[in-house]
Amino acid sequence: MLQICVPDWKVFLQKELSLKAKAQNARVRGVYHTPKIVYRTLWIIVNILMRLFYRYRAQGHANMPKNGPVIVVVNHLHLVDPGMVVCAVWRQIVTLAADKWLYNSVVRAFLRGAGSIFVNRGEVDRTALKLCLDVLKRGMALAIAPEGTRSRTGQMQRGKAGVAYIARKADALIVPIGSWGQERLGEWRPWRRPACHAVIGRPFRLDIGKGRMSTEQLQELADSIMIQIARLVPDSYRGYYAERVSALGPDELPPGVILA
Repeated sequence: MLQICVPDWKVFLQKELSLKAKAQNARVRGVYHTPKIVYRTLWIIVNILMRLFYRYRAQGHANMPKNGPVIVVVNHLHLVDPGMVVCAVWRQIVTLAADKWLYNSVVRAFLRGAGSIFVNRGEVDRTALKLCLDVLKRGMALAIAPEGTRSRTGQMQRGKAGVAYIARKADALIVPIGSWGQERLGEWRPWRRPACHAVIGRPFRLDIGKGRMSTEQLQELADSIMIQIARLVPDSYRGYYAERVSALGPDELPPGVILA
């Protein structure tokens, strides 16, 4: 007799809920705790891949502090931005990743091995925020793209106030990295790799003052952070911050920025 297999929806739903629970637990456990040998192995692999697909160039290595809590801030152009940052810095860095990658077992395993914090970008993610502050409390380096989402035009978007909140809460040094060229990955050919550049700028702190800060004040500090990134990239990439960068003199700093 011909039998028709009817899916057991209860089993299916249980598996789905189990997967989501595991993903959530992965975030809560603090996946950035990764052995140095694992991180360094992945660092070598990422370096090889970046140089396979790009004519990769990084400069300003001396500007990266060798120890102590550091927030590395970068403009966001492409999915490979974390690789671009990691290749530019020898120091172990904790990066942020969208929590959608928790549901891809291969990508999840790679990001956990590299040491990443998964962020729910659809809301204020207090779990991720707590983990970010924990990274800095431990004297580690944390990489943040203040724009939140990658630019579709190649030009910088306005940064979000959250980066200023974290910097103020942790009182950490901030190191800007300006990058460009990685968005041209689609132009890759074996005989013509697109150029990718990363420039590490001078570290600075924020003049955080005393007392509670309003959202508007935090946003102004976030804009100042973004201006320091924008000064490192070509004019055509500055986007939202082009006019504000042009208005500053060569040695003039945006409000709230103090060079270290």
